[in-house]
Amino acid sequence: MPLIGQFTPPGDKSISHRLVLFPILGEGEMLVTGLSDCEDVASSLKVFRELGGWAEEGLDGLRIRGLSRAIQEGKDYELDCGNSGTTMRLLSGILAGIPGDYVLDGDPQLRRRPMERVAEPLRQMGAKVGTLAGKPPLGISGAILSPIDYAMKGASAQLKGAVLLAGLSAKDGPTTVTEPAMTRTHTERLLSHFGAHVASDGLRHTVYPGTLQLGGSFPCPADPSGAAFFLCMAAVIPNSDITAKNMLLAPGRTGFLRALERMGAKVSVTMSSDTPEPIGDVTVSYQGRLRATEVLASDVPSLIDEIPILALAATQAEGTTVFRKVDELRIKETDRLMSIRHQLGALGARVWIEGDDLHINGPTSFIIPASLDSGGDHRLAMTLTLALVAAGAKTPILGDDSIPISYPGFHRDLSLLWKEG
Repeated sequence: MPLIGQFTPPGDKSISHRLVLFPILGEGEMLVTGLSDCEDVASSLKVFRELGGWAEEGLDGLRIRGLSRAIQEGKDYELDCGNSGTTMRLLSGILAGIPGDYVLDGDPQLRRRPMERVAEPLRQMGAKVGTLAGKPPLGISGAILSPIDYAMKGASAQLKGAVLLAGLSAKDGPTTVTEPAMTRTHTERLLSHFGAHVASDGLRHTVYPGTLQLGGSFPCPADPSGAAFFLCMAAVIPNSDITAKNMLLAPGRTGFLRALERMGAKVSVTMSSDTPEPIGDVTVSYQGRLRATEVLASDVPSLIDEIPILALAATQAEGTTVFRKVDELRIKETDRLMSIRHQLGALGARVWIEGDDLHINGPTSFIIPASLDSGGDHRLAMTLTLALVAAGAKTPILGDDSIPISYPGFHRDLSLLWKEG
């Protein structure tokens, strides 16, 4: 059965996090429309309110008022970030420069994720940041921060964002972050949109101290990482033709579309807006059997979250697809690299790991095991669900209750697009 029709993915998760956390450092009021309704963003909004922030949901969207750093002193805050590493990392940078004592914790999956790489630059700026053997919970004592010129060891938009956010509260000068490879630019774009003095020169990003200015309305674009599940499968399932509406088109988020085009998929993009983020409609149509491609290390930051569904697409491509230097997958909600290998392997795919490279040889005729196990990883759970759709089979997927972490309407949209034919 093909995938046919149009759908609007949920609001972009990365931008949604920032829209509800940045007001801690802002003044004024704004209306946000199209905010992601996923559990991770709900964690960020809950933390904002626990810190004293005001946000009210109405029929027209979410009205949110800036907190202007006015967090009550003398109170110990224990903040639950749920499953969201983005919440924890960005919040660390925000709170590092606000006087007070904070503990940032999360669920068992989040407690396994590394946080020392965020703690290190914040300590250099003067904050007291403690971890438990490099992992959550994080203890933060906000302080008067000093600006730094920080060279990141690995590419991470969340780490870059944390340091730039801390730089807004630094005294006596600008803070600069240099990244080894281009990552998502949402922090820089949104800080600039809200009036911060931000300058970028290639991989070097500088922010000056200040308070963000909220106002007007902000329409949150649709999430390309959510759209990717259906767009990738449209390139695989015969007779499919689907359009994702109002999708974020930032180059740092659409590497999966470029990979699909190299594999021979038909991809059409119609841009409707470019400010403050590029937005438009994306159509993917089935064009026949895909061919293998190589995803270079330099490509990975622009498609890191889409690797599970791209890996599934690669199982149906002619030849061996290689994803280079994808070790970042080892420190996601699970060891996502090993999970991809084991679960696609359970479906009969020829998948192996050499060093930090993922290899997939296709095409694959799926076998259907008695059950599959996502390990509670929402992106893997959606990938396995669509593998079964492509195979025309049903089998239990353990841990698929994790899907609402990023895409609560996933099964609704699947029912909308999956047509008899």
